[in-house]
Amino acid sequence: MDVSVIMINYNTFDLTKDALNSIFKNTKDLTYEIILIDNASPDGSGEKLRDLYGDKIVYLQSGGNLGTSKAFNLGLKRASGKYILWLNTDILFQNNFIKILYDYMESDPKCGVCGGNLLDINGKPMNSCRKQFESIRSLKRDNSILCNILKKLAPRRNDYNYTGKAQRVAWVCGADMMVRRKVFDEIDPFDEVIFMYAEEEEFQYRMTKQTDYTVMSVPWAQMYHLEGGSVKKRKTTFNEHWEKLMLLGLPRFFYLRYGEKGVRDYLKVRIRGLKKLRFLELLIGRKGEAERHGKMIKLYQETLNDFAPYLSKLKGEGAQQGETV
Repeated sequence: MDVSVIMINYNTFDLTKDALNSIFKNTKDLTYEIILIDNASPDGSGEKLRDLYGDKIVYLQSGGNLGTSKAFNLGLKRASGKYILWLNTDILFQNNFIKILYDYMESDPKCGVCGGNLLDINGKPMNSCRKQFESIRSLKRDNSILCNILKKLAPRRNDYNYTGKAQRVAWVCGADMMVRRKVFDEIDPFDEVIFMYAEEEEFQYRMTKQTDYTVMSVPWAQMYHLEGGSVKKRKTTFNEHWEKLMLLGLPRFFYLRYGEKGVRDYLKVRIRGLKKLRFLELLIGRKGEAERHGKMIKLYQETLNDFAPYLSKLKGEGAQQGETV
């Protein structure tokens, strides 16, 4: 088997169906399997996808909403491909995407992970790769008012490969991350303390520190990414349980890289950034967003004040067994 594609569904029947149809239509000239893990979707979308595609996919039921890391690792145990491609369910191919990444990996034995360029539905560049791993310094920059304004005004993104050539980067977006199977023989798979977000960055950080493999951006592999579609974002509402799960994402990466102080700094920077953002939202009349961010500030402050149990979770002590959002 050339490539094992791992996808995770949670209440996204239409998105996942469109993504699968796109894969079947555009993927040629290699052998591949699609492993679809359903995280116990309460809307029954997993069973509907299983019945619709039958033996065209390998269907696994996780038994609970395990988040992305645990679900991916479950699929990895079943995978038989020389390369493992993690794909979001909110994607659409516009070319023979899998074969392009496969051919690149075959041509570059030093590459452990690669990914392509991502476009929004209008064909505009999206977050695809980063040249540096996130740090307290980059967090401060990204949470500044000036940076957020520039992101809206600047037509050219810094997290997209415009060169037309394969480019070495720190990490590629998990929406389309292809990993050489041999990498998993040398390092552990996804960090299961992370429920969602930052799992791909943490994994690629470990790979570059513990092995000689590189991470490459392959810009001629392109696909559409309906960012956030696989997770139903709540623009003006606040879900405390969900937000607490998100605090087991990037903060875990900061803990592993910087220790306890790094996590405290993360929370403080986020609180300051959210306060500034909330002030601006109130000025321009976006009351719903301001209210949501106000509740996030409160949650982050409470987490900082009651730090010991939170730190215990970040350390992986008494790890969650199948969280449900």
